[in-house]
Amino acid sequence: MKWTISDFDIYQQSKEYVDTAVIPLIPVCLDTDFKTTVSKGEYITHVTIELERQLKGRVYLFPSISYLKNSINVIENLIEWKTNIQQEFKHVIFLTSDESLKESNSELLKGNLVWLPTVPFEHMDENLKKKLMQDQVEQILNILLQSWNK
Repeated sequence: MKWTISDFDIYQQSKEYVDTAVIPLIPVCLDTDFKTTVSKGEYITHVTIELERQLKGRVYLFPSISYLKNSINVIENLIEWKTNIQQEFKHVIFLTSDESLKESNSELLKGNLVWLPTVPFEHMDENLKKKLMQDQVEQILNILLQSWNK
């Protein structure tokens, strides 16, 4: 389910089955890493859309959180998001391709932050894109299954 009014109505009817919030994290950087940062955001967006499509009825896809790369308050903001969302959803998963978040090692986000290496789609064949997306979603599914089985 996505952050839409029609999906919200479905969520209200089947709330007991939807226990996982998925939140894409999109860094913003306008310096020399501009293009790379855009690529990371695009990749995470594609992965989360595919993940939601495959797990519709079990996950709720929140809007992306955009943040300034290397901002000092990012981790604190994510912890606040997690705390608030866990009032409604048992599992909260943040998806990112930002290495700085991966390296933050925040104990309060352990198990909630999933880092994915970026695959540049810019000049890639559509069939290869689909295959790579499927592989990435399968990896995330494994992480979710471990989380759900705890």
